[in-house]
Amino acid sequence: MSAEKRMAQVYIRLRGFAEPDVRSQIEGHLEPGKYIVKEYRANYPNQDTDYALVLAPALGAGDTWICSRWKSQRYAEISEQPAVILERVGFDEDPMAIEENTLVNLLGQFEDFTYDLDEARYPYPLPGVRVPQAPPNLNNCCTFVEALLVKAWAEEHDTVAWNTERHGQMMIFSNDDFFSPVTAVVESGMGIKVADPDTPPHPWTLIQGWRRQWRGGHTFLIVDYHHDTDRVLTLESNSSYRLNGVGFRSLGNLKEFNGQPPARWWEREESWTWERVQSTYQYREQAWLKIRNREWSGL
Repeated sequence: MSAEKRMAQVYIRLRGFAEPDVRSQIEGHLEPGKYIVKEYRANYPNQDTDYALVLAPALGAGDTWICSRWKSQRYAEISEQPAVILERVGFDEDPMAIEENTLVNLLGQFEDFTYDLDEARYPYPLPGVRVPQAPPNLNNCCTFVEALLVKAWAEEHDTVAWNTERHGQMMIFSNDDFFSPVTAVVESGMGIKVADPDTPPHPWTLIQGWRRQWRGGHTFLIVDYHHDTDRVLTLESNSSYRLNGVGFRSLGNLKEFNGQPPARWWEREESWTWERVQSTYQYREQAWLKIRNREWSGL
């Protein structure tokens, strides 16, 4: 990865084009937000216009050209941003931290679950709240993350206060907080809030993302991040990206790998990059989970 990257802050809804030319094929519309810039052409094809090729997975083509300026009208601001390399936090001294193995040992109970948005169930009871039990073995992104995290923390800490309010936050029942899964794990002491959503993820990061403003939401975990390749290892319940149930995005379900992450996942072209996550989920927040003695990812 280069030491810095270009970003486009798009101010208004813009058309995306197949070529840096407004007469070329329209690929869709880019919503306001922040996008990774793959190529930038200032004063192209003349002094009146600037064009930027931005990552835009939501449009289907993967990337698209936008006109970022026409004469004095600026529709997007292009800026250079330095790459961020963060020191990994061990959480060894945090009284609310748990062992990574506590989480990993629970994953086998999700191997036979398949995805169902509306009929999701839990593989076991949770403290402080009544949740529907399997069978049938069906779950979705929210129920998987809640079941895994709450059970793991409850096994090590009997002080974890889980209740119907916290459950409602994980399900995003209220329109007052569209990032309430992040709020729930922070308020319950399981994680710490990250101020800048563009910060590269830490090992075991909870992400609540939205493809558009409060549409296309998804709750998932990033097990680890490889800085040199920018690739992430996700852990989620999904019905897309080679998944039907719990597994690793674009790599396969848990049971395909005998409950272990794919070997050297950061070298696999299918693995998503953090840049792609950022471009796909324009609205997102994250919390770093308090997990110690991490080695499951292979990094």
